[in-house]
Amino acid sequence: MSQDRRIRRIVETVAAGAIIALAAFLALGDTPGIEQWKASLFFTAFGALASALTYRTSSSTSGNVGFLPFMSVALVAPNAAALVSAGLGMLVGELVIRRAPLKLVFNAAQQVLSVAAAVFVYTLAGGESVLSAQVRAVPFVLMMAAYFSVNKLAVSTVISAVSGVNTWGHWLKSIRGSFVYDALSMPLIVVFAIAYARLGWTWTGLLVLPTLGIRQLYRTVFELEKVTEDLLQLMVASIEARDPYTSGHSQRVARYAHAVATSAGITGKMRDRIVVAALLHDVGKIFEEFAPILRKPGKLTDVEFVVMKSHPIKSAELISKVTHFQDLVSAVRGHHESWDGSGYPDQLSAESIPLGARVIALADTIDAMSTSRPYRAAMSPEIVREEIRAQSGVQFDPQICAALLKPEVWAAMEREIVVANRDYPLIQQSGEAGRTAEYSLTA
Repeated sequence: MSQDRRIRRIVETVAAGAIIALAAFLALGDTPGIEQWKASLFFTAFGALASALTYRTSSSTSGNVGFLPFMSVALVAPNAAALVSAGLGMLVGELVIRRAPLKLVFNAAQQVLSVAAAVFVYTLAGGESVLSAQVRAVPFVLMMAAYFSVNKLAVSTVISAVSGVNTWGHWLKSIRGSFVYDALSMPLIVVFAIAYARLGWTWTGLLVLPTLGIRQLYRTVFELEKVTEDLLQLMVASIEARDPYTSGHSQRVARYAHAVATSAGITGKMRDRIVVAALLHDVGKIFEEFAPILRKPGKLTDVEFVVMKSHPIKSAELISKVTHFQDLVSAVRGHHESWDGSGYPDQLSAESIPLGARVIALADTIDAMSTSRPYRAAMSPEIVREEIRAQSGVQFDPQICAALLKPEVWAAMEREIVVANRDYPLIQQSGEAGRTAEYSLTA
């Protein structure tokens, strides 16, 4: 089955589920009262506005606060009125931003399905409308858990169909990644619901404005982070333009560092910072003293090799001038240190080498071995694996090597190498055999 057909099938399934859920609530659930339909209308407008202000955070995800009104109305009207509000509000918001029809249907349908699951769990746990009762903690928490679980599962299923990632793995990653943000948003939902029940739509509307302001601030922060990331990529690209034999090297090393760190059980912010350090590990080569060496087609002299060995120091010095990169300095400086103490520039050994540096050292060498150089072809995955095994406890952290070389983990690493070389291909140039193997294998 083609990718487009798989996606269409997923959208059709989610849409059918949403229709069935709404029909079931209308036929079997409590009949919404007039006040609940009024609440549904108010939160539909709020939700449409929030959805229309959606902004893209990556190739596959978007940021918005649309779920806040949709879950608030679920507390006011835990019945079919909440599902109608979620579906209609999302639909209007998606139409405003001119979303493609297939995405529009999916986003509206998955919102209905997610709210349906939330309301069902809430009422099953004994939760009642805030128009007549207090919000009880346990039913509310269970309601939110149901909403986020179904919402992220639907999104993960589509992403899996598009990118080939494991659905459940992406689902768990998504839940972990947004847990703090989701948890912090929950009190706002209660505030909106109670405000509407006690004060009416006018005062609740005034509470909405700061929420949209927070959303705008969040978007601004994201855009600044994206600009920073783009500038980093530009810096790295300008450096590697000096050395066509290692074009794309830093980007590939960053990807491998992510895979190596994950295999070693390093996740979250620590892994993200290691990846940034991997991207920046060679920025010191921008200094002019490296230019003639990087352009040299032949073998390096002993003096030139000594100069090249200073690039971790130069890289660390350069990024140390940026406040945001202070925590990366040690990882960048130490990425050529060896487990047995034979590396450079500080001859650190074993666990005295920063963890990030140990990860980058392995990722760096994987790229050097798996790409072609003027004097040799790229090594096969089998040879790369055996070289890592041979250098475990010598050049590399033995525990990280053991984690990476597990059959299922290494199989994933091999696939990552193929993708990385496709996305960041090496620029081949004619010329005589170039760098010494010692330098090139740890470029």
